[in-house]
Amino acid sequence: MDMTTFLIFTLGMAAVTFAIRFSVIGMAGSFEMSDRMKRTLRFVPVTVLPAIIAVEILGAGPNMMFSLENPRVLAAIVCTIVSLRFDLVWVVLSGMGSLLLFQNILG
Repeated sequence: MDMTTFLIFTLGMAAVTFAIRFSVIGMAGSFEMSDRMKRTLRFVPVTVLPAIIAVEILGAGPNMMFSLENPRVLAAIVCTIVSLRFDLVWVVLSGMGSLLLFQNILG
């Protein structure tokens, strides 16, 4: 694919994505959501984020590996333990450090 085609596709996808999102944002004030819908929508980020993280930690398809031989699983365990006691900065630092350590140890 040459650069011109790539740019046309990229700009086209950006325009379509913007149009879809802007249309929903533009309609937000024109209708009233029920209380049940509002309560339900509050849980969307809480459910989507772990789903994204789980795929990154465990892998997908035939590459899925949930064992203590997976350095990402071990780093996730370290992050979970650190998160029970410390702030987010320490969770991120411990996760990065433990992932690098486990990757070097386990190969």
